[in-house]
Amino acid sequence: MSKTKTKIAFTTLGCRVNQYDTQAMKEQVEKASLQSVGFDEVADIYVINTCTVTSGADSEGRQLVRRAKAKNPDSFVVVTGCLAQDRPEEVAALSGVNMVVGNTEKSALLQKIVSQYEPLQSLIDDIHLNPLSPWGGGISRFDGHQRATIKVQDGCNFGCSFCLIPRVRGEMISRPGLEIVEEGKRLASNGVKELVLAGIQLSSYGRDWGLKASEPRLAPVIEKLLAIPGIHRVRLSSYAVADFEDALLPLWKSKMGLCEHLHLPLQSGDADVLKAMRRPYTLDGYRATVEKIRASALDLGLTADVIAGFPGESEEAFENTLSRIKEFGFVDFHPFPYSDRPQTPGESLKPKVNPAVIRERMNKLWQLKKECLETSAQRAKGNRCRVIVERYNAGRQAGLTDEGLRVVFPETQGLLGKEIWVQVEGFRDGHAWASVVAESPVGV
Repeated sequence: MSKTKTKIAFTTLGCRVNQYDTQAMKEQVEKASLQSVGFDEVADIYVINTCTVTSGADSEGRQLVRRAKAKNPDSFVVVTGCLAQDRPEEVAALSGVNMVVGNTEKSALLQKIVSQYEPLQSLIDDIHLNPLSPWGGGISRFDGHQRATIKVQDGCNFGCSFCLIPRVRGEMISRPGLEIVEEGKRLASNGVKELVLAGIQLSSYGRDWGLKASEPRLAPVIEKLLAIPGIHRVRLSSYAVADFEDALLPLWKSKMGLCEHLHLPLQSGDADVLKAMRRPYTLDGYRATVEKIRASALDLGLTADVIAGFPGESEEAFENTLSRIKEFGFVDFHPFPYSDRPQTPGESLKPKVNPAVIRERMNKLWQLKKECLETSAQRAKGNRCRVIVERYNAGRQAGLTDEGLRVVFPETQGLLGKEIWVQVEGFRDGHAWASVVAESPVGV
């Protein structure tokens, strides 16, 4: 078999860090002269980069294995990512799985495939098999996305009682700033205009080097990224209140290009539930951070994650969460139903919340989410905003404003991936709507 005819398809579940890892693996196989194709195409090899943050994510991973085999029954299926790291024996036992590669082995993915996929073994001398660095060896583009993610940190030391991420991602480690900036330059040279900095424990960037929470850590790196020609904006992904970096405040205030949007996971608005969750902050600490941001004359758009139905969450505790969502004035938030994760402290916590009650609470959160979006859209009505055009659904495109509000507008050919101006018109059909007012890239 000619190496140019070996087709490899990738798909990803879960967070931006996982998406980055997939891009790095994809570029590695392309350097080896193997052909990367879409996951819905017929391929010789399928690589499924899994998530295990919820039971739903586990189910999706298993479904993707079945989809790959249905597309090509003779294909070689590789399962990697967090589910593969946490329960390799369980994954290996799934019908159709040929190889399991944990997170710690992702850097050697190509070598492992070549060692077991017989059609490639005759080409081993021709294939570039250098392993990736812990950061994926660097990327030059971000397929399928209009903004590029750079992984700047991996691992987590928090130890929340509902979460197994520390077990599947290891201890917190920060990426050297020089590597981040060089990657930003490569992405900019390929037309990327907005960078999203991602990590598992992003707010703790640099703490593993002995730097204090009060010291500038990520801010100097962001300044260098914003100085790269072609980079118009830098956005932070999920950012915990713990280890909040005060040096970010003047960056936002200067309006140099750090998006005025901060995703601050809350998880619960009840002090006792937060304690049972073993979150690395208290409710008072969360509130103090929000107040510090507001006191700095910053009107950042705040978004959050919220979990419904954590063990022991009473009706009063849930009502406290609803109240805190309103108090903190989120532009938007993402609700999740609680599900036990294997071998986490939360698995043994009692009493469990009845699934029917969790569904009822999720419905209330979805309704409040809609109200938050409507309030945000009405507040922004008439504003002109820069967005990068993304696919949304039939007849519609969308973009994320600097403040983290996703606006939807009628589809226009030729705009996908471009940076444009839109004007917010208000709220309808569950969305913030906008109209396109400048169809050419801005800030060039």
